[in-house]
Amino acid sequence: MFLVHLVGVRIPEGQLKFLTMNMLIAYYIVCVVYCFYQLNKKYRNRGVDYGTSPELDSIMVLVMAWVLAPIDVSITWIRMVKEAEEAKRRQEKQIL
Repeated sequence: MFLVHLVGVRIPEGQLKFLTMNMLIAYYIVCVVYCFYQLNKKYRNRGVDYGTSPELDSIMVLVMAWVLAPIDVSITWIRMVKEAEEAKRRQEKQIL
């Protein structure tokens, strides 16, 4: 029986496939929940206007959640860092 070494723990190959599949499913579920939360937040702030299609948005989330969530988190992180740097520069200008 083939065994895989992972951080000093031996995991049989069948269990490794099972664990990998469970991790991917958990990742997908977390991404879908995050994307639906962001979509709900957007609709609450902006409202549902003419031309907006919540049904198509939710289908898009189900299909592309595994890509959308990491991209959204990355863009949010970049924006937060940028705003923090700008605030630091403004504070340094006020001190001088």
